[in-house]
Amino acid sequence: MTMKFSLYLNAQTRGPHEDVQIIETLMHQAVRATEAGFAGITLTEHHFSGYNTYGDNFMLAAHLVPQVPRETMFSMAVAVPTLHNPLRLAQKCNLIDILTRGRVIVGFAPGGSPVEYAGLGRDPSTRHEAMMRNLEILERALAKTLEDPPLAWETEFERGLLHTRIMPSGFHRAHPPFARATQSLEGAQWTGRRGWYFFTARETPEVLETWWKAYEAALYEGGCDETTVAERLRWSMVQKQVYVAESDQQAEREIRERLTLMAENQKRSFNLVSGLRDANHLKSVVGVSPQNPDEFLERAMIIGSPESVAEQLRQYHAVGVEHMALLFNYGFMTPAVSDRSLSLFIDEVLPRVGVSSMAQAH
Repeated sequence: MTMKFSLYLNAQTRGPHEDVQIIETLMHQAVRATEAGFAGITLTEHHFSGYNTYGDNFMLAAHLVPQVPRETMFSMAVAVPTLHNPLRLAQKCNLIDILTRGRVIVGFAPGGSPVEYAGLGRDPSTRHEAMMRNLEILERALAKTLEDPPLAWETEFERGLLHTRIMPSGFHRAHPPFARATQSLEGAQWTGRRGWYFFTARETPEVLETWWKAYEAALYEGGCDETTVAERLRWSMVQKQVYVAESDQQAEREIRERLTLMAENQKRSFNLVSGLRDANHLKSVVGVSPQNPDEFLERAMIIGSPESVAEQLRQYHAVGVEHMALLFNYGFMTPAVSDRSLSLFIDEVLPRVGVSSMAQAH
């Protein structure tokens, strides 16, 4: 079992004066990381809150496809179905499947940032139910053929009638494989029974071991054969924020400064929308938060010297995690700071965990 890494692109911004430089840095780092041995690129979806500078993960992925090695796997982690017209989202899924020549997994989650939901005219209090409803419509639309009768659909905000089919089709299949991003045992089991990939984050190896075993058992319960189960486990992922420094002490000192900035930005974003300022809503959306730095360091991050970071990665590998999406650019880092951490990881961590080239990563 070989461990694989994807570069997770989710840099925060404090204002328009930073946006262009951040996006240019992310693109540069994506090319550099995949050429150095990272097996994939992971992109997420956030709007208006400053938590993600580029916003449209499908568009940025399409731009990166011809710039990175052909073998690179793309993961949408995630698209938020509630924030999309379900038929437009179905089209985007299939187009990115073609542009990547089938090397993409599209993950879904409900999101829940009040600024994002308010800006797009959605209600975060119904986000889970709305996500399931939109996913049902998306799957029905993708399955529809020209010979089928028109498909009538309706969400909380829109309705339509699909007379023909979703265009384009996927790359040699009806649509790309799907994943669910979830942070619970029940979510892992639901995902496995559907035969989807499992994306998660912000937990310790001990907890993830339980989730991984439950997910694998649910894959078999859902009717997957051994080959399919092995493939699902190969590309299911755990996301972590990473910071590599010359020593453990330096890494912790510098990252705690970043956590303070992240907590302030997060609180400011959630407080912009009245009625959604309670801690329970925040926890339901993000799980562990930078508002609690000690807990965040334990569950959401991997930091330290190259030796320490490599050892922490081995702990996740030991419980069955084969693929990790790692975030190096966050907390309003300058390009120099995030580049330094990424360089230490490429030069000193990857060789310690057995990754030295794209061929070996795959």
